[in-house]
Amino acid sequence: MAEKLTVKWEDAYSVGVTLIDDQHKELIRMTNELALGVEKGGADAEVFFMKVIQGAVKYVKTHFTTEEIIMERLKFPDYLPHKKEHENFVAEVLRDVKAFEEGKKLVPLEFAKFLQNWVLNHIAKSDKKYAAFFDELRARGQLDESLLAIG
Repeated sequence: MAEKLTVKWEDAYSVGVTLIDDQHKELIRMTNELALGVEKGGADAEVFFMKVIQGAVKYVKTHFTTEEIIMERLKFPDYLPHKKEHENFVAEVLRDVKAFEEGKKLVPLEFAKFLQNWVLNHIAKSDKKYAAFFDELRARGQLDESLLAIG
């Protein structure tokens, strides 16, 4: 059953920006770790879930900031709606985690699958839009690759 819970990185997920692709790979790794860990169940599953989810939320915020800085620098026309998707996702996850901490029943495995699906769908749909925009800039010789670096 564990095989179905993990996602393997594929080149089809690439957005053509090494920094962002590396971050996407890490997000996939984290969602895989979460899904496999909570699938085992048991007394430690909830503790494991909280530990991993807190790290994932922090990492997601860092990743979203990276994407947003690059999109803004390159004047991606759908920057604001994309940023709003990020904000809505973080708010939803934080709301669920807070409810869980306050005693609301949350099925960690279902939540892990939700995270995994959201990440993959977001990459495949929303992130591919800015990837196409960046590719178009590259094709016209209008992309300054140094703008894709953070730090």
